[in-house]
Amino acid sequence: MGEHHPIVQAFLKSGPPVKMIDALGGLLKGDILEMDVEEGRAVLAFEPDARFLQAGGVIHGGIVTTMLDYAMAMAAFSKLGAGRSFATVSLTSHFLKSALPGRHLVRAALDRMGGRMIFASGELFREGDAEPLATGTSVMTVTRG
Repeated sequence: MGEHHPIVQAFLKSGPPVKMIDALGGLLKGDILEMDVEEGRAVLAFEPDARFLQAGGVIHGGIVTTMLDYAMAMAAFSKLGAGRSFATVSLTSHFLKSALPGRHLVRAALDRMGGRMIFASGELFREGDAEPLATGTSVMTVTRG
């Protein structure tokens, strides 16, 4: 494959967990826990605070989707070489149970990666639970830079 994408290089250099430093990832208290460059997998953790809850006390569906999106993107970056990036073409979420406040893990994997398209899927769990609260799929188009 050649040289890893800079995001993967930074993860491999510092080791887990890596704090997410972009604005939204930081607000969601995001950490990159795993990036498997051989298998195209990633595991992220998030702990959204009360700002991200609906009036019913559950995490807003858009935030659940965002957490899934981040993890699927990291799975894509795990296999993407330096000088390449991607843009999301399609993002689908399925909400299986309410996501209550607390720490959540998202496991994502590449389902298929070609020269122009990437297909990924992910599952969101409350930390310590075995059943997913939400699942997602993403289709991304590979770009330069």
